[in-house]
Amino acid sequence: MKRAAERSPSILAFVSRPFDNESTVGNVEQSIVDLKDSLEREIGVLKQDMHQGFSHLNDRFDTQAARLERHAGLWQTGARWSARMDAWAEKVDAALEAKDRELAELRERLIKLERKSA
Repeated sequence: MKRAAERSPSILAFVSRPFDNESTVGNVEQSIVDLKDSLEREIGVLKQDMHQGFSHLNDRFDTQAARLERHAGLWQTGARWSARMDAWAEKVDAALEAKDRELAELRERLIKLERKSA
């Protein structure tokens, strides 16, 4: 495993300097400020990436919502059409049943009339 001084040149420069309280404090202060600035930049980039990602997701959800609304409209239209067809079929069945009864009654009357005349 590499030592910290071998991995980071800034640490190497910091460690190799003579120990002077003012310069050491200044270097630590500058390192902290640099770290803060670097983190702010990284967070800014991450924030921008996040906003772009959420914007993309919102666009996809909007597209999906529009498609689902169209499907719901078609489904409602189909349900209404089906209900109307059921109502129409019930009316036709009732009308055909009434006609069948009338024909049966007329047939019976005709048979009775034929018997009387015979």
